[in-house]
Amino acid sequence: MAIELKKEVLQSRFLDPLNNFNEKVHSFEVRVDPLTKRPSYLYEWRRVTPQKKDLASIVQKSLNIGCPFCPQAIKSVTPKFVSQLLPQGRIQMGEACIFPNATPYAPYSAILVLSHQHFVGLPDFTREMLVNGLIASQTYLKRVQEYDAGAKYIYIGWNYMPASGSSQLHPHLQVEAAYFPTPHQKELLEASQQYYTINGTNFWSDLITKEQELGERYIGNTGNICWLTSFAPRGKLLDILAIFQHRDSFLKISKTEFRDFAQGLERVFRYMSDQNYYSFNLSLNSGVVGDNYFWTQARIIPRMTFLEIEVSDCTYYDVLQDLHFSIRYPEDTCRELKKYFEGQAK
Repeated sequence: MAIELKKEVLQSRFLDPLNNFNEKVHSFEVRVDPLTKRPSYLYEWRRVTPQKKDLASIVQKSLNIGCPFCPQAIKSVTPKFVSQLLPQGRIQMGEACIFPNATPYAPYSAILVLSHQHFVGLPDFTREMLVNGLIASQTYLKRVQEYDAGAKYIYIGWNYMPASGSSQLHPHLQVEAAYFPTPHQKELLEASQQYYTINGTNFWSDLITKEQELGERYIGNTGNICWLTSFAPRGKLLDILAIFQHRDSFLKISKTEFRDFAQGLERVFRYMSDQNYYSFNLSLNSGVVGDNYFWTQARIIPRMTFLEIEVSDCTYYDVLQDLHFSIRYPEDTCRELKKYFEGQAK
């Protein structure tokens, strides 16, 4: 097995004003992503502790502005698909509704509204709500593939609450099919293919085996879905990976597997709520049907502001240098989150 989990402890020295300007040694850790080889920096920073946020005023402001995704507006103000692609104009699955994105990010860009409710708190997302949204998204993407086989790169994103970059509080996902992958998706696909070519094995299978053996970041399974905290995090406080084992494409995931994924999301959301996280980004990257070197996966990272002046958790390191640092070790998060998967936490 060729997977290497590389890390190194580095140090910085300075004269500490809190200790009469005596020399202080500050240690931090650099980890290398075992697939992409990108570095992540880890150190504990005690000043950042998520505080419970009163969301009532934010919800009320969003209602005052008006919401295009609420039941009284959605049919009259949201677009419809062209008849050649989808004669009925929209796809409805329970309360979930999918329609074209009026500000598209890809040739086939859709919005998936999950619920009639304008605001759904993290612990209140139900399995039925999530599964209906996933099935509606898959139904749309399968139709896109029938209509235009060239749009074979699939990715789904979820910005939950304003700290994540969402302009609408009403819970919704972006569902995309494009002629070329996003830069990060491209990196994952190419690195996975290279690993397969060199080693003759699937990186994601090997990673799961390695993490299960180590037991440091392996959270657990919900059916066919394996849940891990990332060895080299991209998020400041939390970085969770959900891998759909043996599923090269989102198009091939079964309803049972969607239920398994939704069950895991329910547990993650409950943990996040208990930790006072109130916003997150989720990205689901699909491979291409037939490319067995990549397994479809989702990544979840909380978003937040902190301190009294509402500092963003996104800095020039992330935006301009593509460097990521975490102020919490994934092994600590794993120990806490594992309880939610073992049924020890309600």
